[in-house]
Amino acid sequence: MEVWTILAPDANRRLNVFQEAILGLLRTGMRDRQQIAKLLGLEESLVAFILAHELMPAGWVDGQFRPTPAGEDLLSGGIDTQGAPSLQYAYRDSVFGLWLPRVSSDLPDVYPLEMGAQRFPTFRESREGGGEVRPFLLPRRHEIATPAKADILKAWRAGLRDARKANGDEEGVPEIRSDDIEILGNKPTLAYVWCEVIHVPGDLHPWLVTDPWRITPVARWLREPLQGSLDTMPALANRISALLPTADASVLSADALSRQIERDVELHLSRWPALEKPSFSELKHHLGRVLRQKARTETLERATQEELASLVQECGSLLEALVQWMLERWPAGERVWPRDGQNRGAAEALLDAVPLRAPLPDRSRGMLAGQNFRDIRLAAKSRDRPFKALLFAALLSTHEHLDHPLRELDDTQVQWERLLDLIGMRNKGAHASGRRLLRGEALSEAEFAIAWFENFSKYF
Repeated sequence: MEVWTILAPDANRRLNVFQEAILGLLRTGMRDRQQIAKLLGLEESLVAFILAHELMPAGWVDGQFRPTPAGEDLLSGGIDTQGAPSLQYAYRDSVFGLWLPRVSSDLPDVYPLEMGAQRFPTFRESREGGGEVRPFLLPRRHEIATPAKADILKAWRAGLRDARKANGDEEGVPEIRSDDIEILGNKPTLAYVWCEVIHVPGDLHPWLVTDPWRITPVARWLREPLQGSLDTMPALANRISALLPTADASVLSADALSRQIERDVELHLSRWPALEKPSFSELKHHLGRVLRQKARTETLERATQEELASLVQECGSLLEALVQWMLERWPAGERVWPRDGQNRGAAEALLDAVPLRAPLPDRSRGMLAGQNFRDIRLAAKSRDRPFKALLFAALLSTHEHLDHPLRELDDTQVQWERLLDLIGMRNKGAHASGRRLLRGEALSEAEFAIAWFENFSKYF
Protein backbone atom coordinates (compact mmCIF):
# COMPACT_ATOMS: atom_id res chain seq x y z
CA MET A 1 0.00 0.00 0.00
CA GLU A 2 1.08 3.57 -0.74
CA VAL A 3 0.19 5.78 2.24
CA TRP A 4 -0.12 9.43 1.20
CA THR A 5 -0.25 12.15 3.85
CA ILE A 6 -2.81 14.86 3.15
CA LEU A 7 -4.42 17.89 4.76
CA ALA A 8 -8.21 17.77 4.47
CA PRO A 9 -11.28 19.19 6.26
CA ASP A 10 -12.08 17.46 9.53
CA ALA A 11 -15.33 15.63 8.75
CA ASN A 12 -15.82 14.90 12.46
CA ARG A 13 -15.87 18.59 13.39
CA ARG A 14 -19.59 19.13 13.86
CA LEU A 15 -21.85 21.22 16.07
CA ASN A 16 -22.75 19.93 19.52
CA VAL A 17 -26.33 20.20 20.74
CA PHE A 18 -25.84 23.57 22.49
CA GLN A 19 -23.99 25.14 19.57
CA GLU A 20 -26.59 23.90 17.10
CA ALA A 21 -29.52 25.21 19.18
CA ILE A 22 -27.99 28.67 19.65
CA LEU A 23 -26.84 28.94 16.03
CA GLY A 24 -30.28 27.85 14.86
CA LEU A 25 -31.97 30.65 16.83
CA LEU A 26 -29.43 33.17 15.53
CA ARG A 27 -30.32 32.12 12.00
CA THR A 28 -33.96 33.09 12.65
CA GLY A 29 -32.80 36.67 13.34
CA MET A 30 -32.81 36.47 17.13
CA ARG A 31 -29.92 38.35 18.75
CA ASP A 32 -30.93 38.85 22.40
CA ARG A 33 -28.86 36.52 24.61
CA GLN A 34 -31.35 36.66 27.46
CA GLN A 35 -34.21 35.59 25.17
CA ILE A 36 -32.09 32.80 23.66
CA ALA A 37 -31.22 31.53 27.13
CA LYS A 38 -34.87 31.61 28.19
CA LEU A 39 -36.07 29.70 25.11
CA LEU A 40 -33.41 27.02 25.56
CA GLY A 41 -33.66 26.76 29.34
CA LEU A 42 -29.98 27.71 29.77
CA GLU A 43 -28.13 30.21 31.91
CA GLU A 44 -27.43 33.45 30.03
CA SER A 45 -23.76 33.17 31.05
CA LEU A 46 -23.52 29.80 29.29
CA VAL A 47 -25.02 31.27 26.11
CA ALA A 48 -22.56 34.18 26.30
CA PHE A 49 -19.65 31.76 26.82
CA ILE A 50 -20.60 29.59 23.82
CA LEU A 51 -20.95 32.67 21.63
CA ALA A 52 -17.68 34.29 22.70
CA HIS A 53 -15.44 31.23 23.12
CA GLU A 54 -16.82 28.70 20.64
CA LEU A 55 -19.01 30.05 17.82
CA MET A 56 -17.14 33.30 17.14
CA PRO A 57 -13.55 31.93 17.34
CA ALA A 58 -14.57 29.07 15.03
CA GLY A 59 -15.84 31.59 12.49
CA TRP A 60 -19.42 30.29 12.63
CA VAL A 61 -20.92 33.68 13.64
CA ASP A 62 -19.70 37.21 12.95
CA GLY A 63 -19.34 40.18 15.29
CA GLN A 64 -23.08 40.95 15.05
CA PHE A 65 -23.94 37.34 16.00
CA ARG A 66 -25.09 36.53 12.47
CA PRO A 67 -24.31 33.01 11.17
CA THR A 68 -21.50 33.05 8.63
CA PRO A 69 -21.58 30.86 5.47
CA ALA A 70 -19.52 28.26 7.37
CA GLY A 71 -22.08 28.27 10.20
CA GLU A 72 -24.97 28.00 7.74
CA ASP A 73 -23.29 25.02 6.09
CA LEU A 74 -22.85 23.25 9.42
CA LEU A 75 -26.53 23.79 10.26
CA SER A 76 -27.44 22.19 6.91
CA GLY A 77 -25.47 19.05 7.71
CA GLY A 78 -22.21 20.01 6.00
CA ILE A 79 -18.74 20.42 7.44
CA ASP A 80 -16.52 23.39 8.20
CA THR A 81 -14.24 23.75 5.17
CA GLN A 82 -13.01 27.12 6.41
CA GLY A 83 -11.60 25.80 9.65
CA ALA A 84 -8.13 24.40 10.14
CA PRO A 85 -7.64 21.20 8.10
CA SER A 86 -6.47 18.04 9.84
CA LEU A 87 -3.69 15.61 9.03
CA GLN A 88 -5.10 12.50 7.32
CA TYR A 89 -3.91 9.51 5.31
CA ALA A 90 -5.09 8.23 1.92
CA TYR A 91 -4.28 4.78 0.53
CA ARG A 92 -3.46 3.50 -2.95
CA ASP A 93 -3.26 -0.23 -3.57
CA SER A 94 0.20 -1.09 -4.96
CA VAL A 95 -1.01 -4.47 -6.22
CA PHE A 96 -3.84 -3.34 -8.49
CA GLY A 97 -3.16 0.41 -8.64
CA LEU A 98 -6.54 1.40 -7.14
CA TRP A 99 -7.34 4.10 -4.58
CA LEU A 100 -9.11 2.56 -1.61
CA PRO A 101 -12.29 4.26 -0.36
CA ARG A 102 -10.71 4.87 3.02
CA VAL A 103 -9.02 7.92 4.54
CA SER A 104 -7.97 7.78 8.18
CA SER A 105 -6.73 10.27 10.77
CA ASP A 106 -4.26 7.83 12.33
CA LEU A 107 -2.07 4.87 11.39
CA PRO A 108 -2.61 2.03 13.87
CA ASP A 109 0.30 -0.30 13.25
CA VAL A 110 1.69 -3.67 14.24
CA TYR A 111 5.24 -4.84 13.53
CA PRO A 112 6.27 -8.40 12.64
CA LEU A 113 8.98 -10.42 14.28
CA GLU A 114 12.28 -10.58 12.42
CA MET A 115 11.55 -12.04 8.99
CA GLY A 116 15.01 -13.45 8.38
CA ALA A 117 14.96 -15.69 5.33
CA GLN A 118 11.21 -16.31 5.55
CA ARG A 119 9.02 -15.38 2.62
CA PHE A 120 6.15 -14.02 4.73
CA PRO A 121 6.25 -11.91 7.94
CA THR A 122 5.50 -13.61 11.25
CA PHE A 123 3.40 -12.11 14.05
CA ARG A 124 2.66 -13.29 17.57
CA GLU A 125 -1.00 -14.05 18.25
CA SER A 126 -0.81 -12.23 21.59
CA ARG A 127 1.59 -10.09 23.62
CA GLU A 128 1.90 -12.91 26.15
CA GLY A 129 3.37 -15.19 23.52
CA GLY A 130 1.77 -18.38 22.27
CA GLY A 131 1.12 -19.15 18.63
CA GLU A 132 2.25 -17.32 15.53
CA VAL A 133 0.46 -16.25 12.38
CA ARG A 134 1.97 -15.66 8.94
CA PRO A 135 -0.29 -13.70 6.57
CA PHE A 136 0.08 -14.15 2.83
CA LEU A 137 2.00 -11.21 1.36
CA LEU A 138 0.84 -9.78 -1.97
CA PRO A 139 3.75 -8.34 -3.98
CA ARG A 140 3.80 -4.78 -5.26
CA ARG A 141 3.03 -4.58 -8.99
CA HIS A 142 2.44 -0.88 -9.69
CA GLU A 143 5.08 1.81 -9.64
CA ILE A 144 4.54 4.94 -7.57
CA ALA A 145 2.91 7.74 -9.56
CA THR A 146 2.02 11.31 -8.62
CA PRO A 147 -1.55 11.27 -7.30
CA ALA A 148 -4.36 13.46 -8.59
CA LYS A 149 -6.34 15.40 -5.99
CA ALA A 150 -9.58 14.36 -7.69
CA ASP A 151 -8.77 10.67 -7.04
CA ILE A 152 -8.01 11.34 -3.38
CA LEU A 153 -11.21 13.39 -3.05
CA LYS A 154 -13.24 10.50 -4.49
CA ALA A 155 -11.67 8.12 -1.96
CA TRP A 156 -12.25 10.63 0.87
CA ARG A 157 -15.94 10.97 -0.02
CA ALA A 158 -16.51 7.22 -0.44
CA GLY A 159 -14.82 6.42 2.87
CA LEU A 160 -16.80 9.09 4.72
CA ARG A 161 -20.02 7.84 3.14
CA ASP A 162 -19.33 4.30 4.39
CA ALA A 163 -18.44 5.57 7.87
CA ARG A 164 -21.63 7.63 8.14
CA LYS A 165 -23.82 4.80 6.89
CA ALA A 166 -22.21 2.47 9.43
CA ASN A 167 -23.23 4.94 12.16
CA GLY A 168 -26.80 5.16 10.85
CA ASP A 169 -26.28 8.63 9.38
CA GLU A 170 -28.21 8.97 6.10
CA GLU A 171 -27.44 12.66 5.58
CA GLY A 172 -24.97 11.97 2.78
CA VAL A 173 -21.48 13.35 2.29
CA PRO A 174 -20.48 17.01 2.77
CA GLU A 175 -19.62 19.12 -0.22
CA ILE A 176 -15.89 19.79 -0.59
CA ARG A 177 -13.66 20.41 -3.61
CA SER A 178 -10.30 19.09 -4.69
CA ASP A 179 -8.82 22.46 -3.68
CA ASP A 180 -9.81 21.71 -0.06
CA ILE A 181 -7.25 18.87 -0.05
CA GLU A 182 -3.48 19.36 0.05
CA ILE A 183 -0.98 16.56 -0.58
CA LEU A 184 2.04 16.72 1.73
CA GLY A 185 5.28 15.56 0.14
CA ASN A 186 5.88 13.98 -3.22
CA LYS A 187 6.46 10.42 -2.03
CA PRO A 188 4.24 8.05 -0.03
CA THR A 189 5.16 5.79 2.84
CA LEU A 190 5.03 2.11 1.86
CA ALA A 191 3.15 -0.23 4.18
CA TYR A 192 0.82 -3.21 4.24
CA VAL A 193 -2.79 -3.46 5.38
CA TRP A 194 -3.97 -6.68 6.96
CA CYS A 195 -7.30 -8.22 5.99
CA GLU A 196 -8.86 -11.68 6.10
CA VAL A 197 -10.55 -13.95 3.59
CA ILE A 198 -13.74 -15.34 5.14
CA HIS A 199 -16.58 -17.66 4.15
CA VAL A 200 -20.12 -16.55 5.07
CA PRO A 201 -22.70 -19.34 4.63
CA GLY A 202 -25.57 -18.22 2.41
CA ASP A 203 -23.78 -15.20 0.93
CA LEU A 204 -23.90 -14.68 -2.82
CA HIS A 205 -20.11 -15.10 -2.99
CA PRO A 206 -18.23 -18.18 -1.74
CA TRP A 207 -15.55 -16.01 -0.10
CA LEU A 208 -15.29 -12.40 1.00
CA VAL A 209 -12.52 -10.03 2.11
CA THR A 210 -12.82 -8.07 5.35
CA ASP A 211 -12.38 -4.30 5.57
CA PRO A 212 -8.99 -3.64 7.24
CA TRP A 213 -10.42 -0.45 8.81
CA ARG A 214 -13.46 -2.32 10.19
CA ILE A 215 -15.87 0.35 8.98
CA THR A 216 -17.88 -2.21 7.00
CA PRO A 217 -17.82 -5.99 7.62
CA VAL A 218 -16.48 -6.78 4.15
CA ALA A 219 -14.78 -4.86 1.34
CA ARG A 220 -16.09 -5.48 -2.17
CA TRP A 221 -13.39 -3.14 -3.48
CA LEU A 222 -10.74 -5.58 -2.23
CA ARG A 223 -12.46 -8.83 -3.23
CA GLU A 224 -13.31 -7.93 -6.84
CA PRO A 225 -9.80 -7.04 -8.12
CA LEU A 226 -8.38 -9.99 -6.16
CA GLN A 227 -10.89 -12.42 -7.67
CA GLY A 228 -10.05 -11.18 -11.15
CA SER A 229 -6.33 -11.87 -10.61
CA LEU A 230 -6.38 -15.20 -8.73
CA ASP A 231 -5.33 -17.09 -11.87
CA THR A 232 -1.98 -15.29 -11.61
CA MET A 233 -1.66 -16.11 -7.88
CA PRO A 234 -2.03 -19.91 -7.66
CA ALA A 235 -0.58 -20.12 -4.14
CA LEU A 236 -3.16 -17.67 -2.79
CA ALA A 237 -5.94 -19.36 -4.77
CA ASN A 238 -5.03 -22.66 -3.07
CA ARG A 239 -5.10 -21.01 0.35
CA ILE A 240 -8.57 -19.59 -0.31
CA SER A 241 -9.86 -22.96 -1.55
CA ALA A 242 -8.59 -24.58 1.64
CA LEU A 243 -10.66 -22.16 3.73
CA LEU A 244 -13.96 -23.07 2.08
CA PRO A 245 -16.12 -25.79 3.69
CA THR A 246 -15.42 -29.38 2.67
CA ALA A 247 -18.12 -30.49 0.26
CA ASP A 248 -20.42 -33.40 1.06
CA ALA A 249 -23.35 -34.67 -1.00
CA SER A 250 -25.74 -31.93 0.14
CA VAL A 251 -23.15 -29.19 -0.34
CA LEU A 252 -22.38 -30.48 -3.82
CA SER A 253 -26.05 -30.14 -4.66
CA ALA A 254 -26.11 -26.58 -3.35
CA ASP A 255 -22.87 -25.86 -5.16
CA ALA A 256 -24.29 -27.16 -8.42
CA LEU A 257 -27.35 -24.96 -7.91
CA SER A 258 -25.10 -21.97 -7.23
CA ARG A 259 -23.16 -22.60 -10.43
CA GLN A 260 -26.41 -22.87 -12.38
CA ILE A 261 -27.64 -19.56 -10.96
CA GLU A 262 -24.33 -17.92 -11.81
CA ARG A 263 -24.52 -19.20 -15.39
CA ASP A 264 -28.10 -17.93 -15.74
CA VAL A 265 -27.13 -14.52 -14.34
CA GLU A 266 -24.14 -14.21 -16.68
CA LEU A 267 -26.38 -15.18 -19.61
CA HIS A 268 -28.91 -12.53 -18.57
CA LEU A 269 -26.23 -9.87 -18.23
CA SER A 270 -24.77 -10.76 -21.63
CA ARG A 271 -27.87 -9.23 -23.26
CA TRP A 272 -26.19 -5.85 -22.69
CA PRO A 273 -22.52 -5.99 -23.78
CA ALA A 274 -22.15 -2.32 -22.80
CA LEU A 275 -22.33 -3.35 -19.14
CA GLU A 276 -18.74 -4.58 -19.48
CA LYS A 277 -17.55 -0.98 -19.82
CA PRO A 278 -16.11 0.62 -16.65
CA SER A 279 -18.79 3.34 -16.73
CA PHE A 280 -21.47 0.67 -16.20
CA SER A 281 -19.65 -1.37 -13.54
CA GLU A 282 -21.96 -0.28 -10.69
CA LEU A 283 -25.09 -1.04 -12.72
CA LYS A 284 -23.79 -4.49 -13.66
CA HIS A 285 -22.82 -5.23 -10.06
CA HIS A 286 -26.21 -4.29 -8.59
CA LEU A 287 -28.26 -5.94 -11.35
CA GLY A 288 -26.25 -9.12 -10.88
CA ARG A 289 -26.92 -9.12 -7.13
CA VAL A 290 -30.67 -8.68 -7.69
CA LEU A 291 -30.74 -11.52 -10.22
CA ARG A 292 -28.76 -13.86 -7.95
CA GLN A 293 -30.77 -13.12 -4.81
CA LYS A 294 -34.04 -13.42 -6.73
CA ALA A 295 -33.00 -16.79 -8.19
CA ARG A 296 -31.99 -18.07 -4.74
CA THR A 297 -35.26 -16.90 -3.21
CA GLU A 298 -37.24 -18.66 -5.95
CA THR A 299 -35.60 -21.98 -4.97
CA LEU A 300 -36.67 -21.63 -1.31
CA GLU A 301 -40.07 -22.88 -0.24
CA ARG A 302 -39.89 -20.81 2.96
CA ALA A 303 -37.50 -17.88 2.75
CA THR A 304 -36.44 -16.17 5.98
CA GLN A 305 -37.19 -12.51 6.68
CA GLU A 306 -33.47 -11.80 6.40
CA GLU A 307 -33.35 -13.27 2.89
CA LEU A 308 -36.45 -11.38 1.77
CA ALA A 309 -35.20 -8.12 3.28
CA SER A 310 -31.87 -8.66 1.51
CA LEU A 311 -33.67 -9.03 -1.83
CA VAL A 312 -35.62 -5.79 -1.28
CA GLN A 313 -32.39 -4.04 -0.24
CA GLU A 314 -30.67 -5.17 -3.44
CA CYS A 315 -33.62 -3.89 -5.49
CA GLY A 316 -33.32 -0.45 -3.90
CA SER A 317 -29.56 -0.37 -4.51
CA LEU A 318 -30.12 -1.22 -8.20
CA LEU A 319 -32.64 1.61 -8.61
CA GLU A 320 -30.31 4.04 -6.83
CA ALA A 321 -27.39 3.08 -9.11
CA LEU A 322 -29.66 3.52 -12.14
CA VAL A 323 -30.64 7.08 -11.19
CA GLN A 324 -26.99 7.91 -10.44
CA TRP A 325 -26.10 6.70 -13.95
CA MET A 326 -28.92 8.85 -15.38
CA LEU A 327 -27.50 11.95 -13.69
CA GLU A 328 -24.09 11.19 -15.13
CA ARG A 329 -25.48 10.54 -18.62
CA TRP A 330 -27.93 13.49 -18.57
CA PRO A 331 -26.56 15.97 -16.00
CA ALA A 332 -28.79 18.61 -14.45
CA GLY A 333 -26.49 21.40 -15.66
CA GLU A 334 -26.05 24.86 -14.22
CA ARG A 335 -29.22 26.36 -12.80
CA VAL A 336 -30.35 28.76 -10.10
CA TRP A 337 -31.25 26.55 -7.16
CA PRO A 338 -33.81 27.58 -4.53
CA ARG A 339 -32.59 28.60 -1.09
CA ASP A 340 -31.34 25.71 1.03
CA GLY A 341 -33.94 24.16 3.28
CA GLN A 342 -37.35 22.62 2.78
CA ASN A 343 -40.04 24.50 0.89
CA ARG A 344 -42.84 22.21 -0.22
CA GLY A 345 -44.56 24.86 -2.29
CA ALA A 346 -41.45 25.66 -4.31
CA ALA A 347 -40.58 21.96 -4.65
CA GLU A 348 -44.04 21.02 -5.92
CA ALA A 349 -43.96 23.90 -8.40
CA LEU A 350 -40.65 22.59 -9.78
CA LEU A 351 -42.06 19.07 -10.05
CA ASP A 352 -45.24 20.30 -11.77
CA ALA A 353 -43.12 21.96 -14.46
CA VAL A 354 -41.10 18.84 -15.34
CA PRO A 355 -41.80 17.77 -18.97
CA LEU A 356 -42.99 14.18 -18.47
CA ARG A 357 -45.20 11.95 -20.57
CA ALA A 358 -46.25 10.25 -17.32
CA PRO A 359 -46.86 13.08 -14.81
CA LEU A 360 -46.23 12.52 -11.13
CA PRO A 361 -49.34 11.57 -9.10
CA ASP A 362 -50.14 13.84 -6.17
CA ARG A 363 -48.91 11.31 -3.62
CA SER A 364 -45.58 10.77 -5.39
CA ARG A 365 -45.10 14.50 -5.85
CA GLY A 366 -45.71 15.00 -2.14
CA MET A 367 -43.16 12.29 -1.24
CA LEU A 368 -40.49 13.98 -3.36
CA ALA A 369 -41.35 17.55 -2.32
CA GLY A 370 -40.11 16.95 1.23
CA GLN A 371 -36.47 16.86 0.10
CA ASN A 372 -34.04 19.52 1.27
CA PHE A 373 -32.94 21.69 -1.68
CA ARG A 374 -29.34 21.39 -0.57
CA ASP A 375 -29.53 17.60 -0.94
CA ILE A 376 -31.11 17.94 -4.40
CA ARG A 377 -28.36 20.32 -5.51
CA LEU A 378 -25.63 18.00 -4.20
CA ALA A 379 -27.36 14.98 -5.74
CA ALA A 380 -27.14 16.70 -9.13
CA LYS A 381 -23.50 17.58 -8.57
CA SER A 382 -21.94 14.58 -6.82
CA ARG A 383 -24.64 11.87 -7.17
CA ASP A 384 -24.20 10.52 -3.63
CA ARG A 385 -27.42 11.60 -1.89
CA PRO A 386 -30.43 9.45 -0.91
CA PHE A 387 -32.65 8.11 -3.68
CA LYS A 388 -35.43 10.70 -3.50
CA ALA A 389 -32.97 13.60 -3.84
CA LEU A 390 -31.30 11.79 -6.76
CA LEU A 391 -34.64 11.22 -8.50
CA PHE A 392 -35.67 14.87 -7.94
CA ALA A 393 -32.41 16.02 -9.58
CA ALA A 394 -32.88 13.56 -12.47
CA LEU A 395 -36.39 14.90 -13.06
CA LEU A 396 -35.07 18.47 -13.19
CA SER A 397 -32.44 17.40 -15.72
CA THR A 398 -35.20 16.60 -18.24
CA HIS A 399 -35.42 20.34 -18.95
CA GLU A 400 -31.88 20.31 -20.39
CA HIS A 401 -32.09 17.10 -22.46
CA LEU A 402 -34.72 16.48 -25.12
CA ASP A 403 -33.55 12.85 -25.38
CA HIS A 404 -33.94 12.17 -21.65
CA PRO A 405 -35.78 8.82 -21.24
CA LEU A 406 -37.92 10.09 -18.35
CA ARG A 407 -39.61 12.42 -20.84
CA GLU A 408 -40.77 9.47 -22.95
CA LEU A 409 -41.73 6.69 -20.53
CA ASP A 410 -45.47 6.13 -19.99
CA ASP A 411 -47.40 5.34 -16.82
CA THR A 412 -47.12 1.57 -17.21
CA GLN A 413 -43.34 1.84 -17.44
CA VAL A 414 -42.47 4.30 -14.65
CA GLN A 415 -45.20 3.50 -12.07
CA TRP A 416 -44.06 6.36 -9.86
CA GLU A 417 -45.99 5.33 -6.75
CA ARG A 418 -44.73 1.76 -6.82
CA LEU A 419 -41.17 2.98 -7.38
CA LEU A 420 -41.22 5.25 -4.33
CA ASP A 421 -43.03 2.65 -2.22
CA LEU A 422 -40.26 0.16 -2.99
CA ILE A 423 -37.63 2.68 -1.91
CA GLY A 424 -39.60 3.35 1.27
CA MET A 425 -39.74 -0.38 1.97
CA ARG A 426 -35.97 -0.61 1.42
CA ASN A 427 -35.24 2.34 3.71
CA LYS A 428 -37.43 1.16 6.58
CA GLY A 429 -36.25 -2.45 6.44
CA ALA A 430 -38.43 -5.38 7.33
CA HIS A 431 -37.01 -5.68 10.86
CA ALA A 432 -36.90 -2.01 11.81
CA SER A 433 -40.51 -1.44 10.76
CA GLY A 434 -41.84 -4.62 12.35
CA ARG A 435 -43.61 -5.46 9.11
CA ARG A 436 -43.17 -9.01 7.80
CA LEU A 437 -42.34 -9.45 4.14
CA LEU A 438 -44.01 -12.12 2.05
CA ARG A 439 -42.01 -14.24 -0.40
CA GLY A 440 -44.32 -13.43 -3.32
CA GLU A 441 -44.23 -9.74 -2.47
CA ALA A 442 -40.43 -9.58 -2.43
CA LEU A 443 -40.17 -11.50 -5.73
CA SER A 444 -42.72 -9.16 -7.29
CA GLU A 445 -40.67 -6.14 -6.22
CA ALA A 446 -37.57 -7.74 -7.76
CA GLU A 447 -39.44 -8.22 -11.05
CA PHE A 448 -40.45 -4.56 -10.94
CA ALA A 449 -36.88 -3.36 -10.24
CA ILE A 450 -35.52 -5.43 -13.13
CA ALA A 451 -38.27 -4.14 -15.45
CA TRP A 452 -37.52 -0.54 -14.39
CA PHE A 453 -33.87 -1.16 -15.24
CA GLU A 454 -34.83 -2.56 -18.66
CA ASN A 455 -36.78 0.62 -19.43
CA PHE A 456 -33.42 2.32 -19.95
CA SER A 457 -31.42 -0.51 -21.51
CA LYS A 458 -31.68 0.86 -25.06
CA TYR A 459 -29.58 3.84 -23.92
CA PHE A 460 -26.58 1.68 -22.94
